[in-house]
Parts: sequence; structure tokens; C-alpha cells
Amino acid sequence: MTDEELDGFMRRVLLDALQLEWSDFLEDAPPVETSKHYRHQMRKMVADPLAWYRKKTRPILEKAFRAVAAFLIICSLAFGTLMLASPTARAAVLQWVREWYETHIVYRYSGEVSSSEMPQYGISALPDDYIEIDRSEFPGYVSVTYQNQDGMNLYLDYTLIRQGSAADFVTDNMAVSDITVNEFPGQLFLSQTSEQTSAVTWIDSDHNIQFTVDGFGDEASLLHMAESVALVKSTK
Repeated sequence: MTDEELDGFMRRVLLDALQLEWSDFLEDAPPVETSKHYRHQMRKMVADPLAWYRKKTRPILEKAFRAVAAFLIICSLAFGTLMLASPTARAAVLQWVREWYETHIVYRYSGEVSSSEMPQYGISALPDDYIEIDRSEFPGYVSVTYQNQDGMNLYLDYTLIRQGSAADFVTDNMAVSDITVNEFPGQLFLSQTSEQTSAVTWIDSDHNIQFTVDGFGDEASLLHMAESVALVKSTK
């Protein structure tokens, strides 16, 4: 049994044990309606609990540094000096900026809020036996989940670059490198452990959208899937 299969088995055992322990209470409890965003976050937690925990338990001091960094960026933009600082700074004038921290990288966006509906994108070059099983849509954000017959998940997330939005990428146990996807700038987060997924993210400046493909795979397969992302008909 591989480490991945063992993790899946232990997850099922724990969930079954919790269901058994709380079955009497759940039978008598009134039904609770949860939002799509909440259900999406729970799927992310179950899929990779360790990464989810790291993101939710960052030190307060680190969060303060993030707030200060964001404030300095806003001030620099106001005085027009950021354009001359660096390629990363110049990207901020084009509605996004990338911030590096010890354990993660944050993309922060600016720009007007769009009221139009989100376009429907999908991965055209899916690996064998992967199918779309869920498409969760929020204002300015869409997450598509694919799954194979072994229950392994693959995600396509995309976000509008607009004021107040951000994307966060954990760098623990990751080899991070700059790449391009269909001539757009991006980054590859290649996992150094078999238990953690890898990801590739890029910014389509023509449509003001940041895309992310997240799943198990090597560099070539991730980039191949990323370059195949295209408009599709909605599954709804």
C-alpha cells in the first residue's frame, strides 16, 4: 500500500468513526444549510489537511508583516514610484503584485470589480479517466474539481484580478520556478513529497484572470494541462 493509499484509507476510517460516534445526535439535529464556499473549503481541507492547517495557523506576527507590506505597496502606487522598482513592482501597476514570504507566496490584485458572470473554463487535456465532478462558482471565483476512478482529485481554480482579491500558495516542500503558459507569466510549485500536490499558476492579462491547476503530476503533465485550459460549455 502506498503512502497516498494509506492516507486515503485512514481518512475514510476517521470519517466513519466520527459518523458512528455522532450518529444519534445527527439524527435528531435539525438540517443545516451550508454555503458553496464553506463546502468548497471543507473539500480542500479533507483533500490536504496538512496544507490547510498551515494556511489557517500562521503566526500573528507574520500576518502583521503581510499587512505592512500591503500598505507599503499601496503607498508606493499612490506616489507613482513603484513602476521603477522591479519587474514584480511593475506588474502591480498592471493590476497585480506578487509577495514572497518564508512559507508562502501571495498574489494581490487591484482593479475594478466586475459584475458580469464568470466565464466557464475547463481543462481540455485531462489525464486518462478523469472527469468533472463539481463546479463551484462564487463572485469573481470558480473552482472545478475533477476525479479519477481511484478517487484522486485534480483542481482548476480561476479568479478575477480585481480590488480586494488575493491568491495564496504554500511553498513548504515545494520547488518554485518561474514559467510561462501560452506566453503568460506564471509559477510552478513542484512538490518534493509524494503526499502533497503540485500546482501551476499563471495570469492571463488579456482577460484579467489568474488560473491555477492543482493536482498530482510532474512538471510536463501540469504544464500540458495548464496550456489546454479553454472555454467550455457549463455543466450546469
